[in-house]
Amino acid sequence: MSMPRLAPRSSCHHHLCCRGRHRSFHGFTLVELLVVIAIIGTLVGLLLPAVQAAREAARRSTCANTMRQWGLAMNGYHDVYNVLPLGNASYPCVQQIWMPVLWPYIEQAELASKYSYSGLITDWPNVTSPTANPVGPLSRRLPIYYCPSDRPNAYYRVSSGNSYTAPRINYVVNSTVVTIGGTKRRGPFAKRYDNEYKGCQGSGWVGFEPRGFSGSNASKYKDITDGLSKTLVMSEINVWSGDDNQTPPVDPRGVLYWFSYFDATITPNSSFDTVASWYTGASYVCNDSPPNLPCQATGAGDTFKFAARSKHIGGVQAVTADGAVQFFSDNVDTAVWQAMGTMNGGESLGY
Repeated sequence: MSMPRLAPRSSCHHHLCCRGRHRSFHGFTLVELLVVIAIIGTLVGLLLPAVQAAREAARRSTCANTMRQWGLAMNGYHDVYNVLPLGNASYPCVQQIWMPVLWPYIEQAELASKYSYSGLITDWPNVTSPTANPVGPLSRRLPIYYCPSDRPNAYYRVSSGNSYTAPRINYVVNSTVVTIGGTKRRGPFAKRYDNEYKGCQGSGWVGFEPRGFSGSNASKYKDITDGLSKTLVMSEINVWSGDDNQTPPVDPRGVLYWFSYFDATITPNSSFDTVASWYTGASYVCNDSPPNLPCQATGAGDTFKFAARSKHIGGVQAVTADGAVQFFSDNVDTAVWQAMGTMNGGESLGY
C-alpha cells in the first residue's frame, strides 16, 4: 500500500517572499517616550493641587465637626448647671481649666470619673507618663483634641522633674480682654492672671467644684447680651513644633494648661502674639524664628495675648455660643473680630 504523497513544504528564503507572513514591530522612539513622560508630568502637576485641596477640605471639615461637638458640649453643660465652664484659672484662685468638666458631654465620662479636682491640673493622678498603667485622664491624647491639618497626637512634658505628659490641643476657649470705648470687655471665659475677674474670695488655693463653678468669672448665657450667635466661645490655635515643653525654647500655646485660650484682641493668624517681657530669650520662645510661633514682648506684667490660628488657608474656624461653626478670614475687620470676642459690648455687627 503506497503512502499518500504530501505536498512539499514551501520555503521562503527571500524577504520579499515572506512579506505578509511576518510583520515587524517597532518600539517607542526616544522622542516619543519623552513626549509621553512630559504629558504624564503635566497631568500630575495639574491634578496634585486639586488632590491636596480636596484633602485639606476634608481635614477642615473634620475640624469643623469636632468644634461643633465642643460647642454642643458647652451647651449641654450650661443646660445642667446654668453656667459655662471655668476658663483658665488664676494662681490665687482655683487651678483648673475648662476641659475636664466637658468630658461627660463628649462621651468621655470614664475620663471624668478618674479626674481629681482636689489637686493641680498637672498633678498625679491627673497626669502620668504615657507608659503608665493606667494613663492619667489628662495624659490621654484623644482625636477630639486635634485638627488633622496641624499635628495630631502632639504632646508636651509638664514638668522638668518627671516624665508626665499631656496633649497639646488645637481648640481653645475665648478669653478675650479688650478695652472698647473706654470700658473693659471680656469673652465668656476667664484668663490666667486676669485679676479683675477672680472667681473666689480671700486668698490661697482652693479646689474646683466640678458640679458648676459659680464665681464672678464664670459666665452664663444671660450674661451674653450681645447675642449667642454673635459671641465666640472657641476657636482654633496652632501647636508648637516641639513636644518637650521643658527644654528651651518653651512655648505655652496649644498646651492643655493655663494657656489654652485665644484672645480676639489680635485678628486671626496675626503676625505676632503678645507675651510678657520676661518671657523672652533663649530660655523661652519669643524670638519670631521658625519653628516658633510669632510673638512679641510687651513689657507689661503678665500679659499674654494669643491669636486664633490654623493651618487652613486664609483664616480660622470658630464656634459661637449657639453652637454654630463659622469660618473667619484673616482679613476680618479688627473691630468686628473684637466685637465677636466680647459678650456684652453692645456692638452692632455688619458682616
